[in-house]
Parts: sequence; structure tokens; C-alpha cells
Amino acid sequence: MNTENKLLIDYLDKQLKREESVQAEQMIHQDPSAAREFGYLKLAVETVRRDAIQARVSAVRQSVENNAAPTVKPQGAILRRLYTGSLRIAAVLLLLLVSVAVYKYISVNNESVYNRQFSGYELGTLRGPGAHDGQSEAYRNKNWNEVVADYNAENNPTRKSVFLAAMAQMELAHFPQAVALFEKILNSADGGDDSFREEAEYYGALAYLRNHQADKGIAMLARIKADTSHTYWPLAAKFSAIDMKIIELKK
Repeated sequence: MNTENKLLIDYLDKQLKREESVQAEQMIHQDPSAAREFGYLKLAVETVRRDAIQARVSAVRQSVENNAAPTVKPQGAILRRLYTGSLRIAAVLLLLLVSVAVYKYISVNNESVYNRQFSGYELGTLRGPGAHDGQSEAYRNKNWNEVVADYNAENNPTRKSVFLAAMAQMELAHFPQAVALFEKILNSADGGDDSFREEAEYYGALAYLRNHQADKGIAMLARIKADTSHTYWPLAAKFSAIDMKIIELKK
């Protein structure tokens, strides 16, 4: 506990000498931070006082109900002990909460959220034509550069080819390129073919976040969260609303 907090607590406890009380009052009036802290501590005192009075009333009622004379210690002594102990506990808890909030704000950013939420796309076992094409095999073998090269060599790439290339770019940490490929899927009609759209929405949202396009990423995650039938709703639901708000504030 720093010196200023101790001074404020002792001021509320009425433990200060005259000149120290004057010093505390000047600090409260002149320092906004000290005034705010004093407000928190004063609120804690009022809470303690209310709880103490309620406890005293309960003791009296219980004694009356038992037809016995209540034994109640002087109010000043009870409150004094409660002030001294509870106020310090409240101050420590408040300091702990502030420390946690500060750590949360500092530690949360686009990259930390991306690293926590990203997991690679697993290409399932396919059958039929194109099931064992070179790009798919390269993807399963995590040969990301070959996946991108195969995509670039195609004259008319399929939505699957575009998506795999986008995921390979993400694995290579080439986020601007990944975003462009995901947008190609999301912005294309392809005669009603919606394959890989939901995958592109979820992973595209992650790519937006990592590419410092937080507004687009957060908006896309919100759309997924609003649709419980979305394939990636369970994953999108894991994103903390507090984390998203912090990222927005840090833009």
C-alpha cells in the first residue's frame, strides 16, 4: 500500500494529527486521483457502517425474541474495529481489482486474442474426383508454400483452392494476403455455390483481427454469434466481449 493510500485510510479512521489531516484534505481537493481513491474508500466505510448497524439491530431483535437482555458493546468501539479492519480489507481488494483490470487492458490485443483463438483448419478425408489433388496433399503435409504455389498456378481456382490458399497464408503469417483470399470467397456468387463460406467467415474474422482491421473482424464475429446454426458458432461464442471491447478501444 503506498503512502497516499495509507494517509487516506488513516484520515477516514480519524487517526491523523491536525496537520496531517490538513495535508490529507489538501491532497483530496487538489489531486483528482486521490479524490477518486478517497471516494472509493468512503464508499467502503459507508458499506461497513451499514452492515455493522444491521448486525447490531439483528442482535437486539434476537435477544428480545429470546426474552433476554441484549448485550451490546458501545457502538463506537464496534464501528471503530470494523472501520480499522474492514476498511483496510476493502482497500486491498480495490487495489487488487484495479491491478487485474490494468493487467487485462495491457495484455489484451489483436495478436494475443488471435493466438489464443486460432487453430488450424483440418482438411477432412475426401473421396471422388480431386480428392487427392496436389494442393490438398500439400495442405495435409503442412507444406504451406506449395499450397499457395498450386493456387497461383491455377487458371480457374475452385472455392476450395482459394480457401486452402488463404489458410496457408495465415499459417505463414501473411495476413494481408489471407484477407484478400477470404474476401474473394465471401464476395463471389459462383452460381449459388456456398461451399467454404462459413469457414471463410470465421477464419476471415481472425485474419481481420490479426491484420489490424478490428472493426471488420469484430463485426463478422458478431454476425456468427447471432446465428446459432452457423458451423463456427461454438468457436465464435468463446470470444470474450470484454476482450473485443478492449481491442476496439485500442484501435
